[in-house]
Amino acid sequence: MIERKTQTASYWQEQMAVGRQDLDYLYDRILDAAKPISTADLAQLLMDRHCRREEEMVQAELSKGPAYQPKDHYEVGAELIFPALDYVLGTVIGTRSGHNPEYGDFTVIQVRFGSQAGVREFAADLQGEHRLNRKEGEGEMLVADALIPYTELYERYGSFVERKLAAALKEQDSFICYKDQWFLRDMLAKIHVGHLNIVEALIDVKGAPLPTPDLLRDLGLPDEIPPDIQVLSLNCALGEDERFDNVGDSGRDIWYLCRLTPEPVTHPPERLVIKAVPYDRQAIDQELLLIEREIDDEGSGEEVMGPSRPIYKTSIILIYPHWRLGTLPLTVRTRGLFPQATTHHTPVVLIDGQSGDKMQGWVVHKEQYVYGLKEWYQRYELPAGALVKLERTRDPRILTIDFEARRLKRLWLRVASVEEGRLVFQMSKLPVSCEYDEQMAIGEEDPAAVDRLRARMEAREDSLFQLMVQIMPELIKLSPQGTVHAKAIYSGVNILRRTPPGPIFALLSVKPCFVPMGGGYWTFDATLVKS
Repeated sequence: MIERKTQTASYWQEQMAVGRQDLDYLYDRILDAAKPISTADLAQLLMDRHCRREEEMVQAELSKGPAYQPKDHYEVGAELIFPALDYVLGTVIGTRSGHNPEYGDFTVIQVRFGSQAGVREFAADLQGEHRLNRKEGEGEMLVADALIPYTELYERYGSFVERKLAAALKEQDSFICYKDQWFLRDMLAKIHVGHLNIVEALIDVKGAPLPTPDLLRDLGLPDEIPPDIQVLSLNCALGEDERFDNVGDSGRDIWYLCRLTPEPVTHPPERLVIKAVPYDRQAIDQELLLIEREIDDEGSGEEVMGPSRPIYKTSIILIYPHWRLGTLPLTVRTRGLFPQATTHHTPVVLIDGQSGDKMQGWVVHKEQYVYGLKEWYQRYELPAGALVKLERTRDPRILTIDFEARRLKRLWLRVASVEEGRLVFQMSKLPVSCEYDEQMAIGEEDPAAVDRLRARMEAREDSLFQLMVQIMPELIKLSPQGTVHAKAIYSGVNILRRTPPGPIFALLSVKPCFVPMGGGYWTFDATLVKS
């Protein structure tokens, strides 16, 4: 069988290149379709073209003469095709005798390949097996019937072709890509700066994100331009203008103004950034593993919480970092309530379950939090440790947020403050009018002092263990039993360092200075502190 290069992995992975004729071919395909085509579909078109082009070349070359085989006899003047040399045509200009201990006597033919290519020698009349010889009945293998179809080649090597193709198309001004869909720039509707200024004004007046079709109504684009091309044209223009921010979800394009997007949405606050701490999950006490699942931290992935799934309501305990910043964690459990998106952030409407008022919220997907609740926390004087309830409506972009109200009482809570460069705790009576987790509830006296201490600890690069050694005695002194619950340790640590339960509970389990007392409670033995 004559091997085609397009049938090999090395061709698609290494040798294949996207040339000018390839780009012209794809240009025509998009022009004919009059609609965007995905990178995957273009890659298949290109692979089909390369396969067909090679086959056409093979058949054209083979029609010029017989294919060279070492077993055959050739006379001077014979014209041969050499498949192993890209099907080049050569002419036999001389012969001589040859001998090989393995093959015996044979003939050496001298072949000229054009006036500039010189002369090369090949074996003829060769007895025995040779990889260039075709067996009897293999003549039909010169045609494409037994070749791997391009669709199957795409399944094997399409990812390599897509990367090469996308890189080549991006270098061409005539092509434009939006969400992995390629189109021709000349086929887009003309969107000028006046149109973009109108869009900015529309969003500004509305004060809320707007989908592309709503924005098009006021632009007056020509009716002969198909609606889908109008949408694509405006999306491309808005995406290239730094004033606009695509905050769409579930495949929709929804546009907002960057200057109106809150800073904590576009630039995640440092206080919420979870810094990876290596630890051994196998070492964590079984009781602590159950508490870890109960806490439901956004840093506890599916390996802890199980797979995420769509849900309609749930509740979560508000921890200090989110309470300070007016955010909620997007955990394995809670993210099933919110719309999914490939964009960095998307808007949602949060309905106050107490008053029915609507609030603008933002789902920040990659960084795993929901922003926009600071005023709501303050309005109802919710403490860190409050039980917050979430419920999805029929519209996935509208959610109800609520809490279990109770008669206002002044209750004893842990209150953090800073003394002599250390975080200390005391019990104080604070007004509370909601259900809360007693172990995780924490107040504070001076937020600015806490922030300064946190910055100093970050600058010193204090370890998590050092922080726990400092905090544990402070929490234990508040208990007549001289113990502290694992939840309270987790809550206290997160005042100064955003850390999920896993690394904290791993240290509790392996460091001898942390002594388990049962029921989730721990004490501290300063004499056993080593490192």
